[in-house]
Amino acid sequence: MSHWRWVLCVLWVCGLGLVAPAARASPPSMVGAAVKSTPPAPGDSSIQARLKACLLLGDVQCVVAQWMLLKGTDKVPEWLSRFQWAFETSNRQAGQCPKVAKAIHEGLTRLGERPEFYRLTLVGEHRKFLGFDEIVKGVLVKSHQVTTNGLHFVVRLQGRIFDAYTGPAGLPEEEYVRRLIPYPGMKLVMETVDSI
Repeated sequence: MSHWRWVLCVLWVCGLGLVAPAARASPPSMVGAAVKSTPPAPGDSSIQARLKACLLLGDVQCVVAQWMLLKGTDKVPEWLSRFQWAFETSNRQAGQCPKVAKAIHEGLTRLGERPEFYRLTLVGEHRKFLGFDEIVKGVLVKSHQVTTNGLHFVVRLQGRIFDAYTGPAGLPEEEYVRRLIPYPGMKLVMETVDSI
């Protein structure tokens, strides 16, 4: 089996959840390097597979490059530009989540996935503040204020949550929920919704 097929096989197994979460959380750098190595020629049947691998790795630049190669174009469409924009750190502020969630949902849908909108609502008599802890290599880097009105929208796909705070790789739903900090005394209700 060629090295490239082995890498795709490993990514496919990780994407289906057949590997322990710890193994999925930090894909080896050699996998990312293999995905970014010499691009296939236009018409190569592996372009779609590489696009999927880039998506699984959360590498938006690679997704864009592979999509353009797949379509044989040098122009990035608006929906794909919005998908890139959604993960910019400038979007990590209260009030941006509806636009960000819509851009992520549209991008994933056009890339052949089946994402869902997920609404997080704070219920209770206190302040409707919700925070999110940004953790890098096990260390709390910053606590972000994601909402001041008790509503936050994200995208869920195959057990992972995506928003500006997670970055393009997303986070497992359980991990995402652990990082949320509702105002004391408030209850967090999460539900799938058809639209925002």
